[in-house]
Amino acid sequence: MKKDNLFDTDDILSESGVRELFECIEVHESDVLVKQGDSGTDLFIIESGQFVVTDDKGGNRIIESLGEGDVFGEMAFLGGEERSASVTANTTGTLLKLSREPFVAFLRKNSIPGTKFLLFLERLMVERLRKADALRHLISGDQDLSEKHELRKLRADIRARNKRPLLSADDPILSEMCQWIYARDGQILFRQGERTTDLFIIRKGKVIVVDDNSGEFVLGNFGANDVVGERSFLDGKPRTTTGKASGSAEILMFSRETLHELLDKNSAMAISLNLGLGSLLARRLSMANKTLRLLTYEELREKAEVSRLLSEMRKSLRIKTLH
Repeated sequence: MKKDNLFDTDDILSESGVRELFECIEVHESDVLVKQGDSGTDLFIIESGQFVVTDDKGGNRIIESLGEGDVFGEMAFLGGEERSASVTANTTGTLLKLSREPFVAFLRKNSIPGTKFLLFLERLMVERLRKADALRHLISGDQDLSEKHELRKLRADIRARNKRPLLSADDPILSEMCQWIYARDGQILFRQGERTTDLFIIRKGKVIVVDDNSGEFVLGNFGANDVVGERSFLDGKPRTTTGKASGSAEILMFSRETLHELLDKNSAMAISLNLGLGSLLARRLSMANKTLRLLTYEELREKAEVSRLLSEMRKSLRIKTLH
């Protein structure tokens, strides 16, 4: 397998056995497929028809219009997050529906095509996270939002659900395959603008992520069991932030090549890693969406760039081959 074949997910439904996992369902105008706040975990791909995404908690404000090839429901599918918005059919149409349990069963028996589909969904969430970050910056600039009471509650909730490590730091397979970094205070793990794709899992200590373009404005503080660098790991794009140790730290550096090796040597561990990474991304995207809702929308209407990003937020990666 070539180096980045796992991450080449443009035609994901052509992978062996993936298309057969989906149930084809017919929908009618005004059918509600997903209800905000519900706990369902089905994922949907639009085969035909037009659909609207609405924020029921924001006066039924329309967030986006969706059409052929668009995907929705991925956050609940991967992370068990409650539905963050409602999706309603504007016309008759056809959807491909995937339930979580049969997918996980397929993944455990077909690790390569299953992992490629997971990576596709994770890239989808990374793209949406990048747009959410751009929106937050346009709305608030470098304003420190950490003192907002509701945001502190959201972050505490995220931390409470992130206590189990993605991988055991003491596993002998990983000790053989991965590089451990025993970082000193201020040591750079990755630098803004670099085209590196390593993923970093923190065992001990802390890592801060900063924006070099804003005078090292601190974007996040991460501790044991947290993951940093996942965006470039998944989509291969240049780093948009700098990550560095705050004090001494023990950090596992996990490469794309290591994921290939892990699938060969211990597919169950690789699958566990990818499911955990998907769940973590879903929580982070949920946090980003809730953060945007806590910021004023009056200002958004006056900013063309914000409106454009909002329009693109749910249209990051489309399924290209449906027929």
